[in-house]
Amino acid sequence: MAENKKYVELLWAEKYDKFDKGEKIPIEKPNLPFQVVETINKPRIKGGITAPLFPEDELPEDYPEDWKNLLIWGDNKLVMSSLIKQGWAGKINLIYIDPPFFTGADFSIRTTFGGEQVEKAPSIIEERAYSDTWSGGIASYLRYMYERLVLLRELLAEDGCIYVHLDWHVGHYVKVMMDEIFGYENFRNEIHVKRIRKNVQEYETVKRLNVANDMILLFSKNDSHRLIQPRKNEKREERWHALMLQT
Repeated sequence: MAENKKYVELLWAEKYDKFDKGEKIPIEKPNLPFQVVETINKPRIKGGITAPLFPEDELPEDYPEDWKNLLIWGDNKLVMSSLIKQGWAGKINLIYIDPPFFTGADFSIRTTFGGEQVEKAPSIIEERAYSDTWSGGIASYLRYMYERLVLLRELLAEDGCIYVHLDWHVGHYVKVMMDEIFGYENFRNEIHVKRIRKNVQEYETVKRLNVANDMILLFSKNDSHRLIQPRKNEKREERWHALMLQT
């Protein structure tokens, strides 16, 4: 078991008559400085009037006046570790991630130029960002996700929540992993996201049914978190109900 680097198994009490559990491998947390490449100020419309994305009179009272949103390019594990070291632990209210799905696919950039297919040579970061292949099998994928989910929980505010977008490949594995990291009692919902319907060919038998949805796992950091009930405004068809006569 210990020698097999691709080994994956769900364990629980009394599954084995004896089990020796070692120490968890610590997650490295380097602190790397961020380099500012570009600063984008507020957009302006004709006449020099500032057009705010969100009205400033609706911002929270303690909202910093000089705040600018950050778009950070880099390995997300190193970025999150640096954010924690730089004082962001427990300050992020909402996190949404769309990690690899363990599909085995390569999403490198390819295009056709002059009748020939050209593939852009990826940088080291792009190799990690656009490749969903795992030489170490599902065990290497789970290690990848575990390290990042632990860091994400540390960044999450006490009243915050996290959404993780996955599908059938590994969603069930990550759900159990998040139960361990965030707490089973802090699981809120599994949200089904309908996919665009693919062409379904008519066969008498198939290996499996057509995949119709992805999943989004929703966890909070603690049990006190409350969600705003989503509402969908639908235009109702006008119907004739009754005829009223006045005399």
